[in-house]
Amino acid sequence: MVLGVLVLIWGSAFAGLKIAVGGIHPFWVSAIRLWVATITLWLVAAARGEQLPPVTFDRQGVWFAYAMLGLVGFAAPFFMFSTAAKSLPSAVNAICNGASPVFTVVMAHLFLHDEKLTPRRLVGVALGFAGLLVLVGPRLTSGAALEAGALGLAIGAAVFYAASNVMMRKTPQVPSTVGALMMCLTGAIFATVGALVLDGPPPMPPAGPLAVTAVLGIFSSGLGTVGWVWLIQRRGAVFTSMTVYLLPLWALVLGVGLMHERPGWSALAALALILGGVGLTTTVSRKTAQAA
Repeated sequence: MVLGVLVLIWGSAFAGLKIAVGGIHPFWVSAIRLWVATITLWLVAAARGEQLPPVTFDRQGVWFAYAMLGLVGFAAPFFMFSTAAKSLPSAVNAICNGASPVFTVVMAHLFLHDEKLTPRRLVGVALGFAGLLVLVGPRLTSGAALEAGALGLAIGAAVFYAASNVMMRKTPQVPSTVGALMMCLTGAIFATVGALVLDGPPPMPPAGPLAVTAVLGIFSSGLGTVGWVWLIQRRGAVFTSMTVYLLPLWALVLGVGLMHERPGWSALAALALILGGVGLTTTVSRKTAQAA
């Protein structure tokens, strides 16, 4: 049940993002979304009797580690996905996000001693990158520079998500809700400073896009993070990784059915290749599973 809820929440987020940036600058969509998520997680932590650790500025401390995760895993990719949503169909944005496990495998091989590439994962990485080439290639050859740039931002956001996955492995352990709260809080601060520097103070946002942004903050960035951690703790990372397969599919259904998007053949082919690559990189062989 929790898996299905996560798919609905996160898969719908790309359609919501498309609506939000229609009335609010992408930078401020990111900042508002993260502040709403911060408030949501603060309430959840308070209800569970959990408190934030004392604030320190030590580079070896827990706050510095989670601030870096807030920048790399929240503020930066939210900026990039929000900006890309101005030019890309929501389904294409979701397909780019679906490539993040492929990037995670590559970075884990480089920086983690116990997560090395296997022949199976190497094939999966190759399939994933082939999917990205199929997605980006037609935009580059057609001269659609604006859309190609938006694709670059969306793929870059997936790279940042992958980096945060690897960074999390080396981050000091705190209760899951507290960790999520620290990431959203510091991410919100980074996003707000960036929005002020790059765009200036925002005008009063329209009610509709503002409401959609608030919903994204509550469910996708706030409660969705709690549900993700809950599912990993009880069912494991392999089972939870099924969300990666289903998110682009659900986003595609919403984009076509509700927003009348018409992804071309390259988007559909890229979706198939990326999902195949994710399948090979995130699942383990029967022999490995039995050994575990």
